[in-house]
Amino acid sequence: MALIVIVLLALSVLGFKPSRAGECEWVMRLCKTDLVSTGLCGVRTGGMEVQDLDHTEMHKNVGFPYYLKLDLLCGFKESSERVVLEDLMTGLTPKAVVMFQEPTHPTHFKPQRLEVELSVVSLSENATCGSEMCECSWYAPMPFINGSVVQRVKVKSIEMGPQHLPEKSFAFNVNGYMVTTQKRESEAYFGTEIRVIEDSLRVGSPSFPLWAVVDHAPVLLLPGIPGLKTVLMTATEFQDTSLIEVSIKSSSGSLECLQVESSMIQETFSTESSLFVVYNQELYRFLGNYSLLPLSAPPSDTWEKVLSAVCVSGLVPVSIPHHGREYFYVLGGGLQIGTLYRAELYDGFVTFTELVDSLGFTPCKFSSSPDFSCQVRSAAQNAQTDITDIVLIELLFREDQERSYILLTFDGDFQMSEILPQFIAYGQKQRQQKRSSLNLKFSGMTLSPSTGILYIWGNSLIFSYILAYSFWQDSGFPSDQMIKYFTLSYDGTFVFVTENEELWWGQERTDSVFRLRPSQGWNELSHLQPLSGDHSTLTVFYDGDKELQEVLYTVGLDGKGCIVKRKIPVVEILSFSQLSFLSSCPFDLEYSVPHTERFNRLQRYSVNPQLVTTSSELHTTRLLALYQGFVYHLLQLHAQYLMVIGDPKENPIWRMCNSVLYKDLCLYLSYNNVSGVTTDSKELMTARLPDRVYLDRTASFSFSLFIRAHQLTLESIGERAVNDIRMFATVPNSKYLRVTLQRYVKFNYGGVLYKVTVADKGMVEDQLFPGERLLHFSVLFRIGISPRQCFQQTDLGMVLSGLQNLPVYIGCPPGNRLVFDASSTLQEGIRLNRRNFSCLNPDPVTPCFYYKNLFFPFLLIQDVVLGESRKFLGSYTLKVVGGGPHSRKNIHLYSPGEVLRYNSLNYRSEKSLIWDINACEKDGTSCNVTEEGFFIFNGSRNNGIRWLCQPNSPCADVVSNNPAVSPRFFFIFEVSNRDTGTYCSHTFRFDILVHDFPMSSSRRFYVILLGENSRARRDLQVQTIETDKLVGRYTTPQLYRSQPSRSQIPRVECALTPSLSKKPEDS
Repeated sequence: MALIVIVLLALSVLGFKPSRAGECEWVMRLCKTDLVSTGLCGVRTGGMEVQDLDHTEMHKNVGFPYYLKLDLLCGFKESSERVVLEDLMTGLTPKAVVMFQEPTHPTHFKPQRLEVELSVVSLSENATCGSEMCECSWYAPMPFINGSVVQRVKVKSIEMGPQHLPEKSFAFNVNGYMVTTQKRESEAYFGTEIRVIEDSLRVGSPSFPLWAVVDHAPVLLLPGIPGLKTVLMTATEFQDTSLIEVSIKSSSGSLECLQVESSMIQETFSTESSLFVVYNQELYRFLGNYSLLPLSAPPSDTWEKVLSAVCVSGLVPVSIPHHGREYFYVLGGGLQIGTLYRAELYDGFVTFTELVDSLGFTPCKFSSSPDFSCQVRSAAQNAQTDITDIVLIELLFREDQERSYILLTFDGDFQMSEILPQFIAYGQKQRQQKRSSLNLKFSGMTLSPSTGILYIWGNSLIFSYILAYSFWQDSGFPSDQMIKYFTLSYDGTFVFVTENEELWWGQERTDSVFRLRPSQGWNELSHLQPLSGDHSTLTVFYDGDKELQEVLYTVGLDGKGCIVKRKIPVVEILSFSQLSFLSSCPFDLEYSVPHTERFNRLQRYSVNPQLVTTSSELHTTRLLALYQGFVYHLLQLHAQYLMVIGDPKENPIWRMCNSVLYKDLCLYLSYNNVSGVTTDSKELMTARLPDRVYLDRTASFSFSLFIRAHQLTLESIGERAVNDIRMFATVPNSKYLRVTLQRYVKFNYGGVLYKVTVADKGMVEDQLFPGERLLHFSVLFRIGISPRQCFQQTDLGMVLSGLQNLPVYIGCPPGNRLVFDASSTLQEGIRLNRRNFSCLNPDPVTPCFYYKNLFFPFLLIQDVVLGESRKFLGSYTLKVVGGGPHSRKNIHLYSPGEVLRYNSLNYRSEKSLIWDINACEKDGTSCNVTEEGFFIFNGSRNNGIRWLCQPNSPCADVVSNNPAVSPRFFFIFEVSNRDTGTYCSHTFRFDILVHDFPMSSSRRFYVILLGENSRARRDLQVQTIETDKLVGRYTTPQLYRSQPSRSQIPRVECALTPSLSKKPEDS
């Protein structure tokens, strides 16, 4: 403390004034491990490059190839350095929270939600500086895991002073399309980077939509640069941007395409592993080089032309992956106008399916006639249960050129919905329909999967809660505008841009839209955040935090061009535009939510660096490397935690502390207070709703909300203010969800308490693996007393209040698993069998069991998020699906027919069963079995398995190759649960070793015969010797001068004295 006071006094003497930290913001960059403490830290393209993510090299170095470098930006560099030093001395402690996005399709990895909270360390930028006044920055390890190529890092600070720094997040994704040369210059795999962007970009060019798979695309492409075959590429959400000239070879063009060729990239679409571009009405694809996604398809070397026989008029993105796959639509053009193709991506491969019905009709052939010309305008995908395609058809009358629009649904055959209405209701409260004087013209369609709302947009914006049943129009949109592109936030809001570059905003499940640009609020924003020089908008999009962002191209006074990104403060703009003064909501909301980790399924690790004993409290690069090595080991153990053999007390840190290899590291853990999520946190209450809720069959999520009326409201209208407070809930699909609201009026506290329960109705029929094919819904909570524009001032700025969306996922929640409880199985086997004959050198990965003992399997249900385990009490099937004798190299999997013969009671006549249940009768009628004849176990009972190894089974006759080792056999078991009270389908395999196999009956009989024969020979030999002595014919072998022939030896003596009739080696 005295040191801090001295440093602050020194700062004041040198003329440093306390800074206003509110004027600063966090800045984060990636730093190579060999560039720590240098000014060269940072990767120009942003994002991590595949060439640095070599697992062999990382395992060798026991660490990751990148660090995170954290700084403050406060205007000029000198002021930033001063603020960093000042905040460091006054106790500012930043934390970096690394959030990993789970992969689109878990082909090789189980779905999981994981984040690691890292305390940053302060490191001097000058290695020779030994003073506390040295320039310094904050550093933290940059971890990553297999299967995740999209990562966000959120910076938050624990402050011990008057300063306040708001949280800020950054996108650091893996860029599988860029490589850095030895000259530290970035190069693109699919094109050439253009360094001088002002030679290619122009101010005033129209904006284009940014199409990508939301939250899963690591690299974004922006097309639309006039006259050039170039795109803007970013792996950091335009924090860093590269202009790339795409290396697509010019094609002669298809004869099917009737339009004039263009040198511009018309449209792009980014997925988790691939990029798609439309050039000269042809579709090209480039598969990235992603080692973290072990895809079956190899990465691309050049652009690949797909759908080569199709003239492409446009793409329609599907921004949300469904059922572990990514989709988009391709619209046919030219002579193929009216055709529609669905693209499906899985495991690196893409397949295209033309949408035709059983009669071979395309959408236009199905719905058109000779009096109309037909065109497919757009398509959408409804994938709540099964994939259903929705197609927007435009029909143009040949005589009067009037347009009409039809919606078709396709699930193998086309079904026609009603023609879009000529009469549109202008509001939900207005029941009388009013004729629209506007001649409708639609150009696109977007479906919100969580709310089930279908938006159809063009010169009007209409939406439907129930498809093809009734449509409503969003009020506020003028009839003289045409929507160019429409973007959902998938968090309850949306924006769209018109042909005149006007920007509009709206909320889902409301009937009004508002213009953000131009508006009074936008003018105020331009005055507060002025941009020097000329500028124009390139695109608008929602980032990973669901914040609305604008990408601009600016040209400074010196003529140099720059691409910048800025946040659009929607709430502040609306507050200026819609109200004459800044109003606040007439109430406060106080949430009480118990134990969110149980429902949001987010697993957290909190890691602190080692303590520093020096007076400056600055770390060194050696300590930083040690810190990174520890995080590397922690995530390695986290990956091993996904094994199929578990322990009731097991979690990654428990595994570390019980390993001899990590004994010293475990002491380090306890000393530095490194922790994971434990069961101690289940009683904690939070003051906000979780970002999402997962519900299993008939499960429920409950919380409390106290709505307190403001004092001014109570004084103006009295108790009526409390009575008027109402809360409403809107469920998008009442078939699957039930919401219960219990209202309690609290006059003494001036508010109303609501107890809310969101419950699953148990209507999903399928059982699936954890985290797969979940049904996504969004429950809307609305406060009845609030006006539509209700703002509240918080630490994070102004926020909208009165409307709250709660995403709910129905299905098997991620983070649950069924595992084999090896320790309980061994202990209970010893207790119930009353003897212990285990292997001499047991393997913790492969438990060992005695053949003559009954095998009592025990299973665990483990919650890897909470670190909890419980005994599995449900029903399940167990069968041997593989095995081999002696060693693991002899293990092989059995065919489906062999699995039936070795496990099923239906095949017991073949004498090939490996095992059965000891408590069952011989006919098996007292046991519960499946139709295939497999035993059904009950986890609440002791199910003793008896080893049979019948004559026709693979373990029937096991003989040890080593006389010192008893015969043994490896078995691979497969377990599948059969519970009806859960949506989870758990299927896993585990290995066990069974030793001391007895001889088979045939081999035992053969050994007995050999033994009896040997004993008879010995007895006969003794009798013959005694007889020979009496007659004087017995002669010892030493008296023979030469070995007699077999004919000279009597037959009986040949059997009695083999040493005289055989060579020594034969004996």
